[in-house]
Amino acid sequence: MKNYKLTYFDKIILRRILASITDLLICLIIILIVWILLNVLGFITFGIVEKAVPFIFPVIISSYYSFSLGVKKGLTIGMVLFKINFLSKNNQNLGVKELLIYNLLFFLVIPIGILLLIAIIFPLLSIERRCLHDYIFKTKFILAD
Repeated sequence: MKNYKLTYFDKIILRRILASITDLLICLIIILIVWILLNVLGFITFGIVEKAVPFIFPVIISSYYSFSLGVKKGLTIGMVLFKINFLSKNNQNLGVKELLIYNLLFFLVIPIGILLLIAIIFPLLSIERRCLHDYIFKTKFILAD
């Protein structure tokens, strides 16, 4: 096997994966804290609050991404840590309205894409390593270093 040198786009996709894992871990920590609090409240309320647990977890995940809209450039904590930024087709930072639509599109495309394996295979086959929702919304990621 030949030595494979990572291209610029390979570095971006690897950082995106690491940033996504970081964001997922942050969401899981928040979910764990809320779950503990709900169990304590459930004990106090004789189990009434515990019935809401399955409905609260998706709200936590979507809220994490929604609150990233108000941060500078709309980047999540994982994106900031791994120094990636994303821009519109005009090389501009996305506005709040565009970021909201992008996040909604992400939550619509990813579950369907994972079920059909498109979300996993598509970036590996494209030269620029862009995901399906990036092509739909015409965004691109760049390294911020």
